[in-house]
Amino acid sequence: MCGLCGLLGIVHWAEISAHRQAFGGDGTPTPRSERIERTRLVNAALRPRRMKVGDFQATSYVVSSPTGRQEVVDDLQAVWSAVERLSGRPIDPLDEGYLRDLARVPA
Repeated sequence: MCGLCGLLGIVHWAEISAHRQAFGGDGTPTPRSERIERTRLVNAALRPRRMKVGDFQATSYVVSSPTGRQEVVDDLQAVWSAVERLSGRPIDPLDEGYLRDLARVPA
């Protein structure tokens, strides 16, 4: 996707809530609960790097390094770039070492 959406004020596609008519009953997720779950999943993926991401007022994310450095980013796409900047190395989700470390880290 290009960066034009950001210029037009369009929310990143990964931040948009699921289609409401696709769910029924009392278990319908709220946008807030979906955002909490996304944050939980990203933190699970970041554990091998000892990095963390936190929700910031349901509008941004705060990416934190193990040394305490932090960066505020707008969406999930920007989280991964911040992780690379703060850690000083690229993150490759298909790297065998990363996958091995991910499997060893308790949930």
